[in-house]
Amino acid sequence: MILFLDCFAGIAGDMLVAALIHAGAPLDVVLADVRAVGIPGWEAHCERVHRGAYAATRFVVRPSPAEASSGPAHDHSHAHDGSHDHSHAHSPVGDSFPGQPQRDWAAIRALLTAAELPPRVRSRALSAFARLAEAESRVHGVHIDDVQFHEVGAVDSIVDIVAACSAMEALSITEIVATPLPMGQGAVRTQHGILSIPVPATVEVLRGYPVMPSPFAGELVTPTGAALIAALAKPGAMPAMIVRSVGYGAGTRDPSTHANVLRAVIGEGQAGSLAEVVELSAQVDDLPGEAVPPLLDALFEAGAIDAFVVPVLMKKGRPGLWIHALCAVDAQPAVGQALVRHSGTFGYRWTAHQREVMSRRWEAVTTEYGVVRVKIAEHAGSIVHASPEYEDCRAAALAAGVPVGRVHGAALAIWANREPT
Repeated sequence: MILFLDCFAGIAGDMLVAALIHAGAPLDVVLADVRAVGIPGWEAHCERVHRGAYAATRFVVRPSPAEASSGPAHDHSHAHDGSHDHSHAHSPVGDSFPGQPQRDWAAIRALLTAAELPPRVRSRALSAFARLAEAESRVHGVHIDDVQFHEVGAVDSIVDIVAACSAMEALSITEIVATPLPMGQGAVRTQHGILSIPVPATVEVLRGYPVMPSPFAGELVTPTGAALIAALAKPGAMPAMIVRSVGYGAGTRDPSTHANVLRAVIGEGQAGSLAEVVELSAQVDDLPGEAVPPLLDALFEAGAIDAFVVPVLMKKGRPGLWIHALCAVDAQPAVGQALVRHSGTFGYRWTAHQREVMSRRWEAVTTEYGVVRVKIAEHAGSIVHASPEYEDCRAAALAAGVPVGRVHGAALAIWANREPT
């Protein structure tokens, strides 16, 4: 699926999460991924609001009751007007999670690496935080691992970034396109004093990404929002696609000058159309088993559409592994580099293929064991296959103490008996 982000009013991390949930990402699934990171002291919910002419969704993160009792309560408040943005390391005055420690990039990387997250959720979150770390390293002139994230390392922005990446995964997003980002006007009060908009972190994060002036006052693009765009999206206008859903994510502020929303359009290429892809492969006989999962993660992070490993018997009777990765033509250099670096192979083969892609989308069903996503495949306008997501079934089965097959069957039965939408 393709995600197109219309950033006419800017972007913050919470706006992106809200837009994706409004477009159909299940909130329960998204929050489950955030909880897997193991950060305590927060709770989150969505609320429906109006911004200008639009009915939109707002994503709100607050300290949990125990955490809130230890200090003044603030909501998540990516104020999106430069007055109270918790998303960057140039911390504004005030803290939405009082008492939370600062975290450096090495600590955040360790948290995300250890968390039980889908590989693409982890890799996207790591990419966004790495973009922030690189920017802060240049701004402050310190080693990247020593960058201290004040509010970024605090709960709210970890929640934003992981939630946004989880929502993309729930919607089966494989391609992200975003408009050039509008830069606001004015200044913001931070713990480092008054800084002009855009703040240094945002400017550094957006190196290489197109920006444009905006007549609207305030901080329209936060560093967290900028990092998600710069790390994961390519700039451009709305691509050719079949629109499947649209979501509007609200900023905190509700100005009279414009609708403070981020629009997310979810769509797909023509169902059943042919696309050219490249298959890369290599055989190795000295790769230990524990190195296979990191290899697959690296291939997906580099842009692989699919990757798998097959045991084979190689020359001289040696057991080995046959590694395959499928990717778009323009992703071949990056995927090939990942294959060489993480497998130890001395080279790889590649072949161009045509593939026919079924239209795919997700629907969430609520079973007695919890929420489970069901992947739907369509061809020529008809549903040809439906399959509950295994990881959702596994997590629900572990929590309920029942076999995975029971959850799988319950989810499929509920989906089959649903009322068509």
